[in-house]
Amino acid sequence: MRISLSQPADIGPLARPARKTQKLRQDDAAGAIGVSDVFLGGLENGALGARLDKVMQVLKALGIELTAEVSDEVNQKYTALQQPKKPAPLSASEQS
Repeated sequence: MRISLSQPADIGPLARPARKTQKLRQDDAAGAIGVSDVFLGGLENGALGARLDKVMQVLKALGIELTAEVSDEVNQKYTALQQPKKPAPLSASEQS
């Protein structure tokens, strides 16, 4: 099922039922995920200012996958940026 998130406070109401569905207590889930129970509690209650890396860590552990819906133009530019960069050819002075 697809759920739209339009603001940071929308994440907590999504994380809490995901945790409860797995029958995990908040402190047990936090320990298994590698975050503090204070962090997880704050996230679930919609606290602002949470570190994005920690938020992503929690969501991944709870089986929540975030995706971005973008235009074709943005997708093309993003895909181009993901391609490995070719090294610049050496100049004559660098070759010797």
